[in-house]
Amino acid sequence: MFRIGDFSRIARVSCRLLRHYEALGLIKPARVEPDTGYRYYSAGQLPRLNRILVLKELGLSLEEIGRIIDRHPSADELRGMLLMQRTQAERALAAETQRLRHIETRIAQIDAEGQLDADDVVIRPEPARLLLSVRRELPSFAQARELIAELCKSVPRQAGRDALGPLFAIAHAAEFEQDRLDVEFGFILPRRIEPRVRLADGTALRVREEPEVERMAVCVRVGLPEHAHLITSRIGRFVEANGDQLAGPSREVFLQPPVLERMDQSVVEMQFPIEKAAPVSRPG
Repeated sequence: MFRIGDFSRIARVSCRLLRHYEALGLIKPARVEPDTGYRYYSAGQLPRLNRILVLKELGLSLEEIGRIIDRHPSADELRGMLLMQRTQAERALAAETQRLRHIETRIAQIDAEGQLDADDVVIRPEPARLLLSVRRELPSFAQARELIAELCKSVPRQAGRDALGPLFAIAHAAEFEQDRLDVEFGFILPRRIEPRVRLADGTALRVREEPEVERMAVCVRVGLPEHAHLITSRIGRFVEANGDQLAGPSREVFLQPPVLERMDQSVVEMQFPIEKAAPVSRPG
């Protein structure tokens, strides 16, 4: 038997917390000396205490813990709860990592404001393209990466690497929604083919023609997708300065096959169809 101070040392839980749990009836001392009021705990109480701490880590209230702990949940049941919590924590960490990258690139944009020019933006005609593609609405860039990974793995195996040109993406939404990405991914085809290409969920890719664009504003991005706004801002300044306006969905063409473990080294051509802006009417 251990006095409360010693038990707190082996359990790595404060005496204050042990007394709080005692008051709530979650875990009571194995023995209390009537004369001194000294509390003694047994090593046999550690499993119950550990279950309480696990349930607390899962975000349950102490009242909920009290109802569950008396059911004596098995180790497998608790392990399953913790695995679920770990998955949720990993997703939250991935989201925060992406948010941090976004903040860092915005800081870089502020630091470079007034220093970036648009000299590396070019305008060129873009011919009609044959595409082998699938269109999805995705809730995050992480799922977009997962789709890219599946395409890069499964499509060359089914269609043949020699039949495929560069990987591309088209953003079809009329406005940017980070949690609702209406995107089309696939490969540019050097020549028409009729492959039967399907994703793991059974979705069939289709062959279609993307019409030619008379004037396309183009700039190359090197780095993570989270840095894309640095290039789109540059294109935007160029387009406005030349009296143009956007005229359709933007595109991204991977000039090198993406390596998902090294997306910071991606080389991507960002493209915006443009046209001459209508004159702005001025009040008389």
